[in-house]
Amino acid sequence: MKNLIRGHIYLLKKDNFFFGCLALSLIFLVVSIRLFSLGSESSGVDSLMGTFLNGDIPLYAFMLLTSNMVAEAYRSGAIKNIVGRGISKKQYYLSIVVTISAAYLLVMLISGIVMGVVAGSKFGMGTLLYPGYYALSIVARILFVMAHISFAVTMTIFTRNAIAGVIFGLVIPNIPKILEMVLGFLRIHISLDFLKISTHMPSVYEASNDLSSFLLCFIVLCGYLIVSICAGFKLWKHQDIK
Repeated sequence: MKNLIRGHIYLLKKDNFFFGCLALSLIFLVVSIRLFSLGSESSGVDSLMGTFLNGDIPLYAFMLLTSNMVAEAYRSGAIKNIVGRGISKKQYYLSIVVTISAAYLLVMLISGIVMGVVAGSKFGMGTLLYPGYYALSIVARILFVMAHISFAVTMTIFTRNAIAGVIFGLVIPNIPKILEMVLGFLRIHISLDFLKISTHMPSVYEASNDLSSFLLCFIVLCGYLIVSICAGFKLWKHQDIK
């Protein structure tokens, strides 16, 4: 697994797409700082956490990066070489999810620190009033990122196309929301909030000592992650790539 992760990191250093993701993340940071300077009065700690927990646009770019890596591995025949060397497909799958998730989280952490310094210079760093809430929020964000990266990998394995992999990777976690909209159009009112990821994700603005909501949050996120990984393993098990 370590060698696979090192290999992915090496490929990222040579991938212009990866640097494009970094550029998009930088743009996201500049826009965030600009919007912050127009009206927000958050402390440095709140701005750091807010930037780290809300970087969805850069996440979509990293999902596309992930799908492109997997699709390129199919096009170049790298998948055949990997399997031919006796490397487990499961290890390859997990190594991609871990590597890209870690890269995204590192980029957002750095962006959050920069945002925190900018906010701290204007309004002070503030204090960490609810450390338990913030700690669990970080865990939730990690699971959220890994679930979306995993869906991108799984659907790229299924379609062997980077764009299709990202689109389906975004649609599937939002099926409850889409289903609600369709049923609402048909005047069938039903609530699927218990299955929506967005319903359970923590917010910096709702921080408190009440941590009970995180149990359902972790159950939903882990459920999506497990479903995605199991589907990916099953697809690769029955897929002839030789």
